[in-house]
Amino acid sequence: MFLIILFFLPERSYGIEFSPEEQNWLNRTESLRFSEVDWEPLSYASDYPEYKGLIADYMEILSAVSGIEFQFVQSRTWADVLNKYSRGDIDLIPAISLDDMVEAEILLTEPYISFPLVIVTRRDIDFINSTEELEGLLVGVGEGYTSHNFLKNEHPEIELVPTDDVREGLKLLQKGRIDAFVGHLAVVTAALKEFRNTMHIAGKTEYTFEHRMGVSSGNKAAVSVFNKIFQSITPEEHNRIYNKWIRINRTSVDYSLVWKILIGSLFIITFSILWNIRINRLVGELRRLKNELEEKNQKLNTQAVTDQLTGLYNRIRLDEALNSEMARQVRYNHVFGLVLMDVDHFKKVNDIYGHTTGDRVLVCLSRLLQANVRKTDTLGRWGGEEFLLICPDVDEQSLRLLAEKLRKRIEEYNFPGVRHCTVSFGASLFRKDESLTQLLERTDKALYKAKENGRNQVILY
Repeated sequence: MFLIILFFLPERSYGIEFSPEEQNWLNRTESLRFSEVDWEPLSYASDYPEYKGLIADYMEILSAVSGIEFQFVQSRTWADVLNKYSRGDIDLIPAISLDDMVEAEILLTEPYISFPLVIVTRRDIDFINSTEELEGLLVGVGEGYTSHNFLKNEHPEIELVPTDDVREGLKLLQKGRIDAFVGHLAVVTAALKEFRNTMHIAGKTEYTFEHRMGVSSGNKAAVSVFNKIFQSITPEEHNRIYNKWIRINRTSVDYSLVWKILIGSLFIITFSILWNIRINRLVGELRRLKNELEEKNQKLNTQAVTDQLTGLYNRIRLDEALNSEMARQVRYNHVFGLVLMDVDHFKKVNDIYGHTTGDRVLVCLSRLLQANVRKTDTLGRWGGEEFLLICPDVDEQSLRLLAEKLRKRIEEYNFPGVRHCTVSFGASLFRKDESLTQLLERTDKALYKAKENGRNQVILY
């Protein structure tokens, strides 16, 4: 194992106040073991025992502020890193997303930097507008990578070709054995330099890889400690790390699209990190107060109608939408339907895998539902593991087809930590002259019937 040694860090303020629980954890924790593989320029692990890269710079800041020593454990592949964590051989994974498949319980920090997944093609293809354009093509992805999980779950129509790493995927693309490769912007950009302008980034997917640090359940306090340290990092420090490792050679490769994506990505990174941190001291006091007030007002307005865990509408907003649909029905004889969903055996998920994994299941389920409902529908968390979908302008057949589509997508989805999960559906179409209470009662009875009949099915009542 290798101990990260801090040779240089810019001047910064360490005035972070830790809670008693956080301070107790810091007092009793001298070191944490971690592992990574080569993700140039994010991570250089093949020069063991030296470990460097963009991720290492963030770990140096964590070490400087917390006093914790990080011990580097060498791994052969990304799968090896995940296996080491599941066996308890390491305590921390420095860069992981919400969608990565980890067998053991893992606690995640807020994201500290983000990059989009991009689409690489040979130069005979100028531009790819959306991920859907890859349907029916052979597309390379790193096996077990976030890009692999994302495309497998969100775009099953794309034929995937798993590769050991990014370079192997780009070699297959160069030889014409695959039609495109999807990968992390920073890693792909660095790897393309080896291929002498034969390929280029033709577009980006809708997925953004949010780098978080994952720690074992025995180090729960590390999550809040690391979050506070990440929040204290100044924009200058973020820019220093970013500019140090993200380099583009314009003379050898045409990276015009890469620059556009990087600018957008850097904006997302800055916004997500600075949302709740101190405003730069160079900004005037009046502007600081104005910005803080605007941020607080926006946050309060959003929180008032948003479920904190899933990001979906909460019960308050759903009640408003239901009353609105009833008003439209009375005025315009408008027909609408409801779909009530309940996760099957969710208590067992919490009991067996822990509440953190249960929360991740609900978050992934929310994203999956959002991606598969109509733009005119209103989706929200009804309570606990129940979700409600309000569907305007539907008939009985289309309501049933929509619910069945959602049921099937959930059944086929690989959920982090638990993999397989099903949901029962109760659906009802509004009947003339009935009240909202009667409609909700019928929908609830339909859901109860689906549960009673064996779960993982749609009952329209």
